[in-house]
This record gives sequence, structure tokens and C-alpha cells, in this order.
Amino acid sequence: MKKIISLCFTTIYVMALLAQTGVSTGIQFYKGAWKEALKAARKADKMIFIDVSTDWCAPCKYMEQFIFTQQAVGKKYNEAFLNYKIDAEKGEGVDIARKYEVSAYPTFLFVNSDGYLIYKHTGERDEAGFMDLVQEAQKQEADPNNMGKLKQIFDEGNRDSSFLRLYLNRLAEMQVNNGGVLDAYFNILTDEQLRQDSTLLYLLKYMPRTQTAFSAYFIDHYDQLTADSKAKLTGFLFDRIVRTWAGTALSEKRLPEYLTLRKFADQLDGLGKGEKTLLNILDLKYGILVRDYDCIKKVGYLFTDGLLSIPVDSIRREDKHRFEKAQSFINGETDSAKIAAFEEEKEYRINIYSRELSVPLFDAAEAFTHLPSTEKQALKDALAWAKRGEELMPGKFSGLIRKLEQKTGSM
Repeated sequence: MKKIISLCFTTIYVMALLAQTGVSTGIQFYKGAWKEALKAARKADKMIFIDVSTDWCAPCKYMEQFIFTQQAVGKKYNEAFLNYKIDAEKGEGVDIARKYEVSAYPTFLFVNSDGYLIYKHTGERDEAGFMDLVQEAQKQEADPNNMGKLKQIFDEGNRDSSFLRLYLNRLAEMQVNNGGVLDAYFNILTDEQLRQDSTLLYLLKYMPRTQTAFSAYFIDHYDQLTADSKAKLTGFLFDRIVRTWAGTALSEKRLPEYLTLRKFADQLDGLGKGEKTLLNILDLKYGILVRDYDCIKKVGYLFTDGLLSIPVDSIRREDKHRFEKAQSFINGETDSAKIAAFEEEKEYRINIYSRELSVPLFDAAEAFTHLPSTEKQALKDALAWAKRGEELMPGKFSGLIRKLEQKTGSM
């Protein structure tokens, strides 16, 4: 028994000592700066595996604690790569994550010793799946058309059309920004080619989430598309040009750019209710930003049209009806008590229609607080909206009501 106890203590001591000294049977990460890591990889004739994570990323911590520490994983990765770990929000990690366009965590990058991306994977994996990435990265490295080689060829000035099409396709597969390559291909096309729907539709397949020379050209020449092509593109164009680009331009106060993109939105046919609502929200934000009071009032009254005419008791009945309907569906599938966080969600579900109506009431009333005190009727209407919102959602509108009462002098 003493021998067993002694062995246990020895094992625990050795494990603690290994943890303190950094010795691990798992993946061994290079500790130097990024430039030094590149030099070390060239000397070792290895690719670099980069684990991109953040402090707050739970899947990252799972990988670090339960996958990277596995002996089999360590053996495979240590033999195949020089391993490197960065925090995407700290130190050199910020620039490295930006260079390789990492936007989700964890992301696993496999780059050659010159720093060219070979393979990229986003999301946690179990031990077997993570081990499979080694073969995939090595397969990509052996491909004469891998990402690293294509990037190098592009950087050296190759602008052959077939090469650029190949490169665009590989970038799309890896979900890497292709703006520079797309513009390079756009620039070698003739005016005759650009007048064809098929050419524009091909280029649109690769239009990134950042604006390019091609995107500016497309916005100016959107009208040349056939009605059938326009109809097929509405959802994609709204998401990319309006939701992403216009929304970002407005939040960053790049107003001339925003106005151009917002004007384009008016050319899109077949927009749904949600898309039209987003346009109104953008208009409202723009109106507040530039003190366009007519714009604020137009959207505010549009948001609240008919809401005060709905009796409160009918709203409560609809709340009850929707809650019971949700309960019936849940109970038909499983016991609601077994649903994770059901009690926490219950408070939200129990008055979901009231919440739905309170959103436009709040948005419009809050926007009207930016009106001058001379807009007496508009401010009076906004106060009525806020009071109705408070009736539906007690405690949510009290601050807004006080602000509007001060503006109207009704305190």
C-alpha cells in the first residue's frame, strides 16, 4: 500500500513539474516573435501551424485543454509543423489575424515558411478531426496550385485570365478576401465583355465583403442587367451592398459613400418586409446624424402607423395566444422543463407580441427626442408612443418618457 501511495505522489509530482517547466506530451508551440518563427520554419523546412484564438473563446479553451494536450496530436503536429499560437486581440496576433483575415475563433492556419497561406480551417474539432487537418494541409502543400504558390505568382505580376480565374476560385474555397484579384481580373476585361450579363454575374460570384473597383462599376452599371438577372440577385445585393456596406459606411460616418449605397437600394425590386424595415432604420439613423428633421418624422410616423389604435386588451390576448401556441408546440415535442434555460426564456415568450410592438414605438419615440422643441405636435405624439410602450412593457420606457416630458414641458 505504501508503495502504491508513494507511486501516486510521484506521478502527481512529475505531472506538476512538467506543467511548471512547460514540458508537454502535446503540441509544443514556438515562443519567439513571428519573424523568428518564419526563420525557424525555413531552417527546419516545415510549414507553420498557427492556432488563432482569443481569451474569451470557449471552443479555443476546449482545444487548448483537451485536444492540443493529447500525446498523439502532439506527435503528429510537432513532426509536421513548427507550431505557433497567437491571440487575435493582443500583440503581434492582431496583425497576423488581420493579414490572414481571421474573423471567427478558433481558426487554424497552415502557412509556408515564406508566410503564404496554404490551408485554413475555422471551428473546433475533436481529436480525430483535428488530426485530419494535418493530411489536408499536406495535401494542399503538395498541390502545384496551392494558395501559397498562387499568391506568389500573383504577387510576381501574372495577370493571365485563366490564372486569375483559378486563383479566384481557390480564394473563394478558402473563404479568403479576393478583392485585389477580382479587381485585377476586372481590369483586363474589355468593355464589350463587361456589357454581357454573364460577365457581371461571374464577377458577382466573387464579390467580397469589402468594396472594390468592380463593385463601384457594378453599382453604376446595374441597370444594364436583364430583369430576370436583377430578380435573382436582389437578396444577395441587399445583404452585401446595403446591409453590409451601407450600414458600415453610416456607422463610420462616411456619408457621401453611404448616400450612394442607399440610393442603389431604391433600385432593388422585390424587397421583403424585413429588408424595407432595415432601410427605414438606416434612414432614421441618417436623419438623426445630419439633423434632417423631415426624414426623422417621416420614418417615425411610418414606424408607428396604426399602433396606438390597437387596444391593449387585444394585445394581451395575442400575447397569451402566442405563448399558449408556443407551449403547445414545445409540449408536443418534449417536456418544457427539460429544455435548457426554459424558465429564463419564459419571461421573454410570455409577452412576445407586446415586445414586437414596443420596438418601433421605442425607436420612433427615441428618434423624436432629437427634434427641436418647436416640433410640438411631433414631440407630443412621441410622448404618446412612449406611454403606450410603457403600458405594454413596464419599466422599459420610463427614462424616455421623462426626456420627452421635459421637451414638451408637460412634467
